[in-house]
Amino acid sequence: MNKIGIIEDNIFLLKSFRDYLNSAEGMIVVFSCASMEEAKEQIETKYTQVPDIILLDIFLPGESGLEGIPYLKKKFSNTKIIMLTSYNEHALIIKCLKQGAVGYALKTAQLSNLIELINKTIRTGAFIDEMSIGKVINNLQSKNEPSFKDLLTFREKEIVSLVEKGFSYKQMSDQIFVTTYTINYHLKNIYKKLGIHSKSELLSKIMEEGKS
Repeated sequence: MNKIGIIEDNIFLLKSFRDYLNSAEGMIVVFSCASMEEAKEQIETKYTQVPDIILLDIFLPGESGLEGIPYLKKKFSNTKIIMLTSYNEHALIIKCLKQGAVGYALKTAQLSNLIELINKTIRTGAFIDEMSIGKVINNLQSKNEPSFKDLLTFREKEIVSLVEKGFSYKQMSDQIFVTTYTINYHLKNIYKKLGIHSKSELLSKIMEEGKS
């Protein structure tokens, strides 16, 4: 019996994954949580069977899945972690694998894909779906070092360039014709993707990359 843990903040997907896997032959979900904080509480305070596989979303409320990998590896040293996400940026894939994940797959509408990626990971020890493996190969063959900006959308890159120029929230909103609320929303997403918490930390990252 393959024991599965799931950490996914979309409640509809979380329930769909859990119900589907519990109904599949040879699969049982031993925990399903909507955040890293909830997962930690359950692991620390309740009896939790050691999972063979953890399906882990990257961008979660609070602590991200990427930030949570070291904790999960420490608690379950032999468990294989598969990142299950909507994001396919090559720098993000590499970062997850370096942190200790052994799999990377894009969320799809076909629940049957879950069984395939779980079985392949158990059988071979790793899994990267076809959409992502090309990104990894191109990155490894590239002569250029990946930039943290590779994790960002076009709009987020725009905002980073304005932060680099020292623009205020108001100046940024005037420049790209959005509200300051939208600027704040994008900055929060940028911080989460980069594992930082403030504009000053973002500026530090920009300066570090400029030196390299």
